Amino acid sequence: MPDTQNEPPIRCAVVATSTGSLDELPELDDLLYILRLNVHLDGLVYADGYDLHPEAFYLWQAETPEGIASTSPPAESAVRDLFKEIIDLGYREIIVTTLSGRISGTVDIVRKVAAEMARDIQTYIIDTGTACIAEGHFALEAVRLLRLGFAAADVAEHLERLKPTAEIVFSVNSLRHLRRLHHLNTTEKFFAGLLDLKPVLRFYDGQFSRAGIGMGRKTEDTLDALADTAARAARAKPVRLYGLYGGDRALYERLAEKLKNKTGLTPAAFPISPVIGAHIGANAVGVCWVDEPL
Repeated sequence: MPDTQNEPPIRCAVVATSTGSLDELPELDDLLYILRLNVHLDGLVYADGYDLHPEAFYLWQAETPEGIASTSPPAESAVRDLFKEIIDLGYREIIVTTLSGRISGTVDIVRKVAAEMARDIQTYIIDTGTACIAEGHFALEAVRLLRLGFAAADVAEHLERLKPTAEIVFSVNSLRHLRRLHHLNTTEKFFAGLLDLKPVLRFYDGQFSRAGIGMGRKTEDTLDALADTAARAARAKPVRLYGLYGGDRALYERLAEKLKNKTGLTPAAFPISPVIGAHIGANAVGVCWVDEPL
């Protein structure tokens, strides 16, 4: 066995945003910290995934179908406090992985604080271009490589190369929430093309689009389309598959069975965080993938 007692301490921490669904891991690596976005609900502000768990949020959505939740990035003070905590623990570098800057101002806030604190700590910021557990994968990969002894700068370069391989396909129960995301180019023409079907949508590089695959009014048709898309991705090259769902775990289990039949794999399932759920609604279900390192 290698002698780990004489190995130098790792000088780099990893910060992931709460939208990466990493709260659902059985335990977090000591190197990993969570920067939380905010959910505004019924006049109160909740820390995403911390004092508002996905299960509670989606129950609220089910019980309040006309209710509207809003979201906000972390305050500069919250980012600054987290960085100070990490510095006080002896770290001299941080790798920060964030959800796509096209759907959140979080990465800009992190960049501002990192510039202010540049004399105290070296920060590598990765705008992953994605969200949910696809985003969380970047933080997990950073931790894995740091534990293997890679330098923080090399890890950051690897994560940048990984960004174009991250993709999510998913279906939503209703287009009502998506219609509010005007800054995402979800135009009326886009929605008109979906009619009243259960659409299969693609989220790639911070943009929503139609997945360009079959869909139907039946949930089963939509689940088949999702599984077929993931199977094609898995056949094309080695990828890491993950499942994601918003509130309805039983619906994901139906998708998981199809994924197993078509790919031989049963991806780990991660709930969609309340911040993301506020913008896509309840009962979303999907699958995502990122290239496996060679």
